[in-house]
Amino acid sequence: MLQQLISDFLQAPTRTGETRSRKTGLIYRDALEGVLLPYCARAGVAEPAQLTDRHMKELTDGLLDGTGSRSGRPLAKPTVHSYVRAINTFLAWVKDSGQAVGAKAQRPKLERRILAVLTRTEIAAMEDAAALERDKLIVRTMADTGIRLGELLKLTPDDILTEGRRHFLRVQGKGSRDRKVPASPTLAQRLKRYGQHTRRESSSTRLFLTQKRSPRTGEYAPLAASGVQQMIRLLALDAKIDKRVYPHLFRHSFITWQLESGLNPILLSRIVGHESLTMINQVYAHVTMDSAHDALMKALLAE
Repeated sequence: MLQQLISDFLQAPTRTGETRSRKTGLIYRDALEGVLLPYCARAGVAEPAQLTDRHMKELTDGLLDGTGSRSGRPLAKPTVHSYVRAINTFLAWVKDSGQAVGAKAQRPKLERRILAVLTRTEIAAMEDAAALERDKLIVRTMADTGIRLGELLKLTPDDILTEGRRHFLRVQGKGSRDRKVPASPTLAQRLKRYGQHTRRESSSTRLFLTQKRSPRTGEYAPLAASGVQQMIRLLALDAKIDKRVYPHLFRHSFITWQLESGLNPILLSRIVGHESLTMINQVYAHVTMDSAHDALMKALLAE
């Protein structure tokens, strides 16, 4: 029964009726089929209604100390946190379907990270270090819009929108949820020019393409995530940036910059595609009260 419920859950849409992203789906599958099912088999639990809070604590403790992990080694708190969150979501789904489920696991507390974000000077240095307009645009687009790497790679020339005097990027976010992300006129114009170039050079619908044609098709292929990751690492070295630089760091830096500039967190969450303010509250604790003071004074003095 438990196996069938898990299978049904993995195929079901989310509470909002949307399809989970591939990455999220893999996390849920790993948590439920790789963690919950084996634990229930060992504990003699045949259905969710038999689970108790004691079971959930035993499962979580086993992952943290290694006695309940598949490798026999303790799992990192963030990993256990993700697994427990997925299991709780599944149990809530089972309860919503009418079954009597009272168990809920407690997620391990995570230490708040202090993110080493990129400064605007470092971003400019990386853009200057890039030899190709494609690479310059990738750096500038991630830095000035905060979009995810996967969202960047899905962009097409048709996703650069102009509405009156406003410019946007139409972004396909997690779970195939589209949103419009504001872009500066300068960035929008550069992207449009580059999009016209890629359309002349390739039949691909994607905006960012490889520099070499595929030996098999003779076409420029869509740029892969690994290519961007390597390019970002090399540009950071060329720009002599003494910190670990990776694509998602641009997103962290953008959010931090906008919060410190006083942008409304609710508007910011919509721009970057967060469903709630939870992520901003949990991750961006490094935005100081000094920054909050400066933003407030800026708003008051503008009156």
